[in-house]
Amino acid sequence: MPQLLPLVISVVILIALLVFRVSLGWSLLLSSGVLLLFSGNGLSDFGAIVYRTVSDGRFLQIIGIILLINLLEELLRKTAYFDRTFQVLRGTVKNRAKITAFLPALFGLIPAYGGAKFSASLVDLAAQDLELDRTEKALLNYWFRHVWEFCSPLFPGVILAIYLSGVETGKYILLMLPSSIFFTVLGTVFFLRPVLARNQAAEGALLVGGQSQEESGLGFWHAFRRLFQIVWPVLAIVFVVVVFKVSILWPLLLTVLILFAQVPREEGFTRRLFRKVWSLSTLGMVFGVYFFKTTFEWTGIPQEIPALMAKASIPSSVLLIVFPFIIGLLTGMPSAFVGITYPVLLPIFNHGGILHLGALMLAFVAGHIGTILSPLHLCFVLTVEHFRTAVLPFWTRLLPPQVILFILTYALAFVFGLPR
Repeated sequence: MPQLLPLVISVVILIALLVFRVSLGWSLLLSSGVLLLFSGNGLSDFGAIVYRTVSDGRFLQIIGIILLINLLEELLRKTAYFDRTFQVLRGTVKNRAKITAFLPALFGLIPAYGGAKFSASLVDLAAQDLELDRTEKALLNYWFRHVWEFCSPLFPGVILAIYLSGVETGKYILLMLPSSIFFTVLGTVFFLRPVLARNQAAEGALLVGGQSQEESGLGFWHAFRRLFQIVWPVLAIVFVVVVFKVSILWPLLLTVLILFAQVPREEGFTRRLFRKVWSLSTLGMVFGVYFFKTTFEWTGIPQEIPALMAKASIPSSVLLIVFPFIIGLLTGMPSAFVGITYPVLLPIFNHGGILHLGALMLAFVAGHIGTILSPLHLCFVLTVEHFRTAVLPFWTRLLPPQVILFILTYALAFVFGLPR
């Protein structure tokens, strides 16, 4: 299939650059240049593609969203979001073994680069005097930290999936919510339930300010109210997006402004805050993704893919599964597998002029499975390092629930509709 040769060459070069640890943004830019040249276009088209990229309304919106999410994370840290949540939980939850899963899941609501290191320390604290080995603590921290990465519009990978595919944000959240539920249930069955079975008597042992949990007087509703007062920013954003079907940019902006007004500000606080939220690597990654997408469209290859696949008798589901999985495994980053594969998969997502939601779901879950199994995933590295667990037993215990997740997702994707 000579028509696809430029794409194959550019993807191979892209993977090679990533293997040699070139940043995703630069890798995408360089492979875009290769794609442009090998498809018969000249460097004179480069300027036009840059202009089309930076003038794309979705590109500008996603830049604003990512900067606001960075700002939200910094403001939540300033308000002691994590510390206050832990205090409420450890004084309320009857069985401390449950906290070892609940803490990573709760703090995983906010995408924080390398955040697994923080939640690992809290898992260690909650698990003191419990019957857990190092691998079990590592699995609980790693697995439950990623339950929201399928559907939360606060994650860069989800944001890219929404904007590249063109699906409504609220519809995407509802589409991917079952995957988060599957992921949570599988983690509970495979990792949390054995721990609970051995630690049924682990009640009232953790002290809160010198008092046991029974003495602390925290009833369920009182604790729920306190917890809601802490996590309301995240819940409010998701609620507005789903119910009112608006871009996440606006509820995110409003929430950040409210938090900014509430945070005590010392001299120079605003300057230091805005300096922290400008992540050049993240912005470069987003630009690289959109530049690759624009270049790919510029070459005209997307229009040829469906016919070429049909002629070669390649099932679309094969590409939907294998391509995101491999890129996820090689990069360990949801934003990377989405940014690299979705521009190529768009003709399959929209086969016949219809957006196939099942295809969108299947591709994302396949890529996510690749990232979870990837030893290049930063959370993987930090978790294994923190708990000093052996990589092989940790990795092999991740496999069975991932296989089941894939089977459940494929069945559900088939119901939602896959292109033929």
